[in-house]
Amino acid sequence: MRLRLLACLLVLSAASAATAQPRGGPPGATGGDGPELLPSRDEARGPPPPRIQLFISPSGEPFRGADGLSDWFASADGDRDGALTPAELRADAMRFFKVIDFNGDQVVDGFEVQRYEAEIAPEITLIALDGVRPERGRGGRGLSLGRQGAARFGLLSTPHPVRAGDLDVDGRVTEAEWARAAARRFELLDRAKAGSLTLAALRPAEKGRRPPPKG
Repeated sequence: MRLRLLACLLVLSAASAATAQPRGGPPGATGGDGPELLPSRDEARGPPPPRIQLFISPSGEPFRGADGLSDWFASADGDRDGALTPAELRADAMRFFKVIDFNGDQVVDGFEVQRYEAEIAPEITLIALDGVRPERGRGGRGLSLGRQGAARFGLLSTPHPVRAGDLDVDGRVTEAEWARAAARRFELLDRAKAGSLTLAALRPAEKGRRPPPKG
């Protein structure tokens, strides 16, 4: 009888201790302030990395980073005065011409264009479906794909800046043609006819940007 009574007292004592114990663990595990809170999955991973965006310069050079337009402008602004002149834009274009002229013969041919597409700016060969909309003037029966190629990532409505430099359409881009294309592109970008380009003037508006003419 005494043994049964002692066993009942031990069970009641253990139950009482368990009820008084905090759910978060033994006393002192959370500083006495309540249950321990584990970090969420997002907090454990830390802040997300900066978003990488693609900007393609008027000459077709890709810049991948948080602000590719600013990166390109800084590299093309030779005297660092905050303004791009026709000479600076031309110098930037001629520098990139040497990059895509893989064999150094002062001519960019079809094979070098294909290599440019495969190794330097493969994004311009992808067809974008995010801009599909009904084409005007056809009763809504046709579809327009909107901006394609490099035009999706740059300042000009030029799907392929390198091919567009072939002014006489003979399948080859010479240095002379490339220089003339650079001059034409400066005119298209300089809408205010100020004779120079600033970053603020080139930076597209977030909404409602009207595409400039093809260059």
